[in-house]
Amino acid sequence: MNKKDFDNALRQEVYDLLDMAAALAEQDDGDLRMALSTPELFASRKAILTGCGDSYCAALAARPVFEKLGHIGTSALPAIEAARHLDSSVLGGEPHNPLLYCISVSGTVSRMIEIAKRGNETGVGAHTVAVTGNPDSPLAQECQTTMAVPMPPYTNNFDEHSPGLRSYYASIYALMTSAIRMGEVKMHYPMSQAGQYRKDIVDYIESYKDCIDAMDEQMFALAEEWKDIDSFEFVAAGDDMVTAWFDSAKIYEATGDVCTYENVEDWCHINFFARDYKGIATVLIAEKNNPAMPRIIEAAGVMARIGRPCIVFTDADESLFPAGMKVCKLPSAAHSWITPAGNYIPFALFAGYLAKFKNVGMFRQGMEAFAVQDGNKIKTSKIEIV
Repeated sequence: MNKKDFDNALRQEVYDLLDMAAALAEQDDGDLRMALSTPELFASRKAILTGCGDSYCAALAARPVFEKLGHIGTSALPAIEAARHLDSSVLGGEPHNPLLYCISVSGTVSRMIEIAKRGNETGVGAHTVAVTGNPDSPLAQECQTTMAVPMPPYTNNFDEHSPGLRSYYASIYALMTSAIRMGEVKMHYPMSQAGQYRKDIVDYIESYKDCIDAMDEQMFALAEEWKDIDSFEFVAAGDDMVTAWFDSAKIYEATGDVCTYENVEDWCHINFFARDYKGIATVLIAEKNNPAMPRIIEAAGVMARIGRPCIVFTDADESLFPAGMKVCKLPSAAHSWITPAGNYIPFALFAGYLAKFKNVGMFRQGMEAFAVQDGNKIKTSKIEIV
């Protein structure tokens, strides 16, 4: 078997991301920092981050940074919740409150445009911010402020669209940069520290360069071993749930296999009882400083005892986990809040290889049922203000 025959668009995007992080920061830092003025950042007392799919996941990744560094109460909401279910009183009443970050790489997703319209219709209230790779998009035109995140150019060697990694990272970086800037203008730390925080994010991504080839080998071997499995569970706690969510999305996009994600406590209460326990690939994500680490270690022991196929993605000591359990050792970030910006990287390698072993097209390319333009109606869904 020649490993080179299993190269794929998702793998190539992983390797490109490791170089893109620094280029993105150099290209976009100034514009991202200054997108919102000092008075706008000072006036805000709450923030709402919202998006669909990966963009919602980026909101989840950035929420703790707004609270920890920006010192602002922050919610991360799925687009449908913000568009159709959020009480209008939350969006109006005070100038620049809340800061409503509407995240969409394309800037053409119906629900995101709808949310921006809803925020703008409050009059005195929400300050709408488009976080997008397309500054000329309908979303950017609808919002009061645009945080443009154009990415350095990239093309893979395959005739297929890769599940987004570069765009996901770019959205996270833009949001974290805004949160860091907020803390800076509120004088919680000096400009030099703000610059160091941004550098720490880039350094974390670049730290994968030292281990990516070993991870690539490990994920290739794991994909070969698990190629006949068609059910996946992702288990984590706290901020690591962001990556559990994102990794599960990459499986749906790359292979179309059924998967779910659950917090470690409820996994022990519910998912533990799955009948086909030997046929469910189980992925644990655990940053070493996670307050739930003792419970995660307990759950790993349970999974090993009953015979679940399992791997742990962690920067903690491998000896904490049951003997013989697969562990993918991750680099550590300078700050725990940075970790969701990159701890999905090795699993993306696995997802790409698994698609090759299963001989399936990413995003179901080649399957007639999925060939209809905008068949999932994310860009043509009717925009309504309710």
